[in-house]
Amino acid sequence: MGAAARSDSGGRRGGGVTTPADELPRVTIVTGPLGAGKTTLLNRWLEGYARGDAAVIVNEFGDVGVDGELLAERAREVVEITGGCVCCTTQADLVRALVDLAARVPTPRRIFVETSGAASPSPVVRAITRGPASRRLRLDGVVTVVDPTRIARVERGLLFAEQVAFADILVLSRGDEGAAETFERVECALAARNPTAVMTRAARGGLLGAPGDGLDALLARRSEEFASPWVFLRAPGPPHDEVLGAVSLSRDGSLHAERFAQWIERIVVELGGRLLRLKGIIDVASVPMRLVLQGVGDAVEVSFGADWGDAPRRSRVVLIGVELDGDSLRQSFDACTT
Repeated sequence: MGAAARSDSGGRRGGGVTTPADELPRVTIVTGPLGAGKTTLLNRWLEGYARGDAAVIVNEFGDVGVDGELLAERAREVVEITGGCVCCTTQADLVRALVDLAARVPTPRRIFVETSGAASPSPVVRAITRGPASRRLRLDGVVTVVDPTRIARVERGLLFAEQVAFADILVLSRGDEGAAETFERVECALAARNPTAVMTRAARGGLLGAPGDGLDALLARRSEEFASPWVFLRAPGPPHDEVLGAVSLSRDGSLHAERFAQWIERIVVELGGRLLRLKGIIDVASVPMRLVLQGVGDAVEVSFGADWGDAPRRSRVVLIGVELDGDSLRQSFDACTT
């Protein structure tokens, strides 16, 4: 096992320099089952970057890397991690690669981490948000690629459920091959598991959404699409969904800022590793803007969204995790009102 790097340029960031969070290099995780089309999608996305702007960490379960060769032409640097999954066996290699890329001058504008299809995204997220490079990098999102034409082989597995639950963006590959009924069924099932994710289709790596619907545009749509019909959809799922599922909370009227902050802190601690995803748009008393929550595991980011203006002020939170007690969460959430 180990990590091998290709680089056109190197360099180190000088010590003692602090970079604002919104200027930190962004890290995007690309995950999904084996053969779903992750490398094809990533290769197409790399076309939109100048060669020095993007770096890739690619993980292959076997001892010999192949995907790195396919990506090396477009990325400034490709780090191949082979011989195991970055979620466990080779996680130390992932941490070293992140630290090294964060220290380079100039730092890549975006770092893609393509996981093995057998990897859990949770430890990868933790390596980025809690590891030694966490102060110099920013997790920008998790993209999960799903092949609807082959989903029957993986859809009942807990690993697949976790890969879907962590997603900010769900990309359905082979959009030019499968039957429309197949895609609609898969979209419905995925929405039931992760009602907060932006969903799109792709064919041969190219997205089939609106013109200009690239990675940045999809990430920007996360808050815009929170109130879509998918959020409160109740579609039937496989048996294990009784263990891993989504809880949707909604409340009219403003929330008390301090009570809500304490509620968030408490559930993150109490749920621990059982909480995979958290997303919310909150109406806080005396604050004219939307409060936007984005949580992956125990890493929760809070930011201000657009002004409420004349729109109905309604707080909405979706939690995705293992064995969540919906009734208890609703009661404690309702107690955050002013």
